[in-house]
Amino acid sequence: MISYSRNFEDVILQRVFADVADGCFLDVGASMPVGDSNTYALYQKGWRGVAMEPLPYRQLWEAARPEDVFLNVAVGEKTGSLTLQVYDDMHQISNGVPETADHWERNGRKPSRSVEVPMVTLDQVIAEYLPDLPLHLICIDVEGMEHQVLKGLDLKAHRPWVVVLEATVPGSAVPMHQAWEPLLLERGYTMSYFDGLNRFYLAQERRNLEGLFALPPNIWDGFVTAREVEMQAEIGRLEAKIAQLQAK
Repeated sequence: MISYSRNFEDVILQRVFADVADGCFLDVGASMPVGDSNTYALYQKGWRGVAMEPLPYRQLWEAARPEDVFLNVAVGEKTGSLTLQVYDDMHQISNGVPETADHWERNGRKPSRSVEVPMVTLDQVIAEYLPDLPLHLICIDVEGMEHQVLKGLDLKAHRPWVVVLEATVPGSAVPMHQAWEPLLLERGYTMSYFDGLNRFYLAQERRNLEGLFALPPNIWDGFVTAREVEMQAEIGRLEAKIAQLQAK
């Protein structure tokens, strides 16, 4: 098992979905297609889905994950447009929420520029791209827009097995799930795991999977990080080069 996400979110997800060979996901605020992705390991396993990201990463996604749908959009509670504050020196904190922008300004960071991006709802995305497919996973990383994203999703009509949301104030360990968590609890989801950054919610009808969230990523998961794999490959190339030089 290879982990591509910084906080080992994908180790938990690979464990929980070990028996699902060709699942379906929505990745909201997906950012890059490989590094720090919660869904790339699942993509390699055979999963396919829709990635939504307001920054212009289409070419990167089409090169690395051509069988996924990439939408260069923001996601909210209604369709329209969103003013995105872009931080060129740290793209991952770009956001569309005044409170989040104020938070970063108090911490010494100001946006480089702002851009208008189209905004869609998850209900709209599901209806257009996944109308007849079972939905296994939704990952949401939207820098303070979690509440708006969830308001655009009918959890009575659509029942993802697992919903993962970044649940702390951006750039800190301070929890901020209190406003939006009731939307999940009231629709039959149980908070099953917290990794210090993300909260994992499990649909009640999938409670047979609850035990798989009991432990953090550990030695029994048998995983290595993508960085380790890259380093081993580089070591192999260097050893081959040394062998060639020695042979000469």
